[in-house]
Amino acid sequence: MIKFFRKVRLELFTENKSMGKYSKYMLYAVGEIVLVVIGILIALQFNNYNERIGIHKKQENHLLLIKGEMMNNLKEIASEREDLLRIINSNRDLITLMDSDEAIASISEDDLSLLLLLPMSRKIEVEYENGAFTELIASGGLKDIKNDSIRGILASWEGKLTGVRSQEKALHESLNKTINHIEAFGHYRVVFDEIGLSEEFQIENAVKTASNKTLLKSPKFENILLNYLAAGFYLHERTYPSLENDIKELISLIDKELN
Repeated sequence: MIKFFRKVRLELFTENKSMGKYSKYMLYAVGEIVLVVIGILIALQFNNYNERIGIHKKQENHLLLIKGEMMNNLKEIASEREDLLRIINSNRDLITLMDSDEAIASISEDDLSLLLLLPMSRKIEVEYENGAFTELIASGGLKDIKNDSIRGILASWEGKLTGVRSQEKALHESLNKTINHIEAFGHYRVVFDEIGLSEEFQIENAVKTASNKTLLKSPKFENILLNYLAAGFYLHERTYPSLENDIKELISLIDKELN
């Protein structure tokens, strides 16, 4: 293109024979300046285009990686929610048993051990994948995300996780209180014997007769289970579903942006 402008300028300069020597020189000089400016503008446009293409590709890579992580997070949350629901149901059953002396007397140690097993052994905690998100923030790449909705969700992501982890921590504290109470006033050995762990660990069943039914008559244990139930219910019914909805919305926005 520069060659074309230079050719046109040369033709004009050659054809105008009546022009003085100084005028011709000035025209030539001005022409050269114009050509240089045009060349610079063209180069800048080309560089800007390449830069936009580079940013777009970086954005696509970030979004694809983040989408993959979020899909894995959805699976992880669903798995933890299933186990959490089992814990909630076990706690409900234990609390219901405490209301009836007849129910306490009739339940077998085997069934009671199964009810106690999950609330005293299963820690609920989602292992969130956020490597791509962390890299995006650390590299300053969040500004390259052009979609305002996507950028807004990503900017608030760490804050959401902090809230969820706080709820998981509260549930974990209830788990620890349950374990501590059973350790102090219950019998692990009975649970081990009744659900087959003693055989798996290659120890003989206990000779002395013991029972965990005394736990069901403890107001303190009931209070611990009620707190455990409340923390688990809130996490299962509100916190996790809210996070799942945010993740699904983010995935949907990413799909629209990539398409």
